[in-house]
Amino acid sequence: MIKNIKKIQQDIKKKRATNATNGMQLIVNGLLLFKKGMGLLIVELFSKK
Repeated sequence: MIKNIKKIQQDIKKKRATNATNGMQLIVNGLLLFKKGMGLLIVELFSKK
């Protein structure tokens, strides 16, 4: 999976990326942001108690 992400990032740098690789990159970025957001939200909830 990580090898695929690196390959996709290389393709994007070379402007050779297809819509599929762009879509994959967006999904991966979205999931990473979502995980960060959930982590922050949980920290907020527990720090208020």
